Amino acid sequence: MGALKAPIPPLNLVRGGYRLRFAASADDLRAVQRLRYEVFNLELGEGLASAHAEGLDRDRFDPHCRHLMVEHLGSDRVVGTYRLQLAAEAVRAEGLYSATEFDLSTLPAGFLDEAVELGRACIAAGHRDQRVLGLLWKGLANFMLWHRKRRLFGCNSLTSREPAAGLRLFRQLEESGHLHPEIHVRPLPGLECTGPPAAEEVPLPKLFGIYLRYGARVLGPPAVDREFGTIDFLTSLDLAEVDPAVVAGYAR
Repeated sequence: MGALKAPIPPLNLVRGGYRLRFAASADDLRAVQRLRYEVFNLELGEGLASAHAEGLDRDRFDPHCRHLMVEHLGSDRVVGTYRLQLAAEAVRAEGLYSATEFDLSTLPAGFLDEAVELGRACIAAGHRDQRVLGLLWKGLANFMLWHRKRRLFGCNSLTSREPAAGLRLFRQLEESGHLHPEIHVRPLPGLECTGPPAAEEVPLPKLFGIYLRYGARVLGPPAVDREFGTIDFLTSLDLAEVDPAVVAGYAR
């Protein structure tokens, strides 16, 4: 599973016909990567072109991360996943996925020491309900509390290759008050969305909207992820600003 294995909380939760745990073997990781390929490449028409060769979405960051997985007990299939890594450890190893798209040098001192990078979130069609998402969030909450971290951050993706759509959604987020008032991060040179914004309103991806309702903030304008085929928004959620009862509910 890689050189950097952050200690993980003991986690094996069965609820509502599903099991939540961390990937613990090469076979587990392949099952997670297969799910990601099915959702990102086959269903959404995005994802890495290299994934088609084996039917697996994988990259150089996978071996250094922890992978939350939800299994459907009736079919023994992995139907939900999140990829996590401790930011402070990541910068000493393979690095942060976010740093391949954004200039993180403007993050406040100490931000990464308190943070977990989150990515590659997906749930299989037919299982997209509160049971699976709630289990994944229980895993996130337990991981954060176990490692005493307060910030979640990562890329929220718009399934589009059009910079105009990204700029329009960024304007909508700004007008709705979802930008961070103090932290400002820009895309790396060459990855900026340029040109005029789209004239039509751009629908907010569902999971992105849920994060915002919990208080997540967008840290700056979006980047074009040409390799994955998306427009990405760097977003952060500070658990210190979330209702403690909500955090405690997911951690139970």
